[in-house]
Amino acid sequence: MPALMPGGPRPIPPLDALPAYHVPHASAPIDLALHGNEGPAPAPAILGALDDVETLRRYPSAAALEAKLAARLGVPAAHVLVTAGADDALDRTFRAYLAGGWGRREVILPSPTFVMLPHYAKVVGAEVVQVPWPAEVFPEDAVRAAITPDTRAIALVTPNNPTGAVIAPEVIQRIAAAAPDALMMVDLAYGEMAAIDVSAAARACPNALVYRTFSKAWGLAGARVGYVEGPPHLLAPLRAVAPPFAVSGPSLALANARLQMGDAGLGAYVASVQNERVHLFMALAELGTPVRSQANFVFARLASPAHAVRLRDALAAVGIGIRAFPGDPELADSVRITCPGDVASMDRLVSALNNAARDGASPKLQEER
Repeated sequence: MPALMPGGPRPIPPLDALPAYHVPHASAPIDLALHGNEGPAPAPAILGALDDVETLRRYPSAAALEAKLAARLGVPAAHVLVTAGADDALDRTFRAYLAGGWGRREVILPSPTFVMLPHYAKVVGAEVVQVPWPAEVFPEDAVRAAITPDTRAIALVTPNNPTGAVIAPEVIQRIAAAAPDALMMVDLAYGEMAAIDVSAAARACPNALVYRTFSKAWGLAGARVGYVEGPPHLLAPLRAVAPPFAVSGPSLALANARLQMGDAGLGAYVASVQNERVHLFMALAELGTPVRSQANFVFARLASPAHAVRLRDALAAVGIGIRAFPGDPELADSVRITCPGDVASMDRLVSALNNAARDGASPKLQEER
């Protein structure tokens, strides 16, 4: 953030020097982008949803999409709120449940986790209580031990971003029962790719909201449409802090059209991802220590932060973009790679990773220690 002149306008204290969201990319040009975890390209026919000029002329309504989603989930329409991406829903949740000057407000974040969760906490001045969750096994006992009378929310991201690890449905319910006065934020952005569906378990918790998105398995990251499911009284504050007409008409039209197309393409994509995860895990095991993932990506820790950046740049040199985390004290030695979703791209990726291993771009973690 640029320095402010003495005596000039100043932001609220939590925003003083808080940086905006930024992904550090390699400098080489990329034609195979595997750093953002986007899903498959939707069928071109979806663009027919934009033919009606009234979609642009009129203020939008999300009611039709909310009704379709509610029917799909088997819940009343009042239990679904469509938002401008799941990020919008999470942002609203922090503002509605964790903002203000009413005593200490803690949010428990099993970490590493989705980067925007601690960011939103900082924006509203909430206290972040981090519980380490470095690999597959979820730290249930440590999360429950971290609950205090000041706990206002607990964020449970499953499959987790950036690791792809999952939380069992019974664990979600036990944590929710252990903190009945705290909001359970159950983020299922990658839920379609997981082997176990935890949505029913989360839905059964009276203090839970469930967050979903069209940006991943549904392939509409550019449309920015998400939704949150839960009891109407928990959703009411999120509706209250929303701007008017938060989701654009064209985005709603595209999401409606994609939902109308059904699950056929979705199932094929998920099956492809499940297969690719195995091969990507094996390729990354030659470079470092990967985590077994149930999302559409695989995460691995390498020998050092320098090795992580070196691998990112080596793949960028052949046009492949992957995610590294330089400067992040928790993730600087790590990379995250999206499953491409097609055979040719997967072959290209594995070949590039094998070349990196042969060239010594990032020797195995255990060999460096």
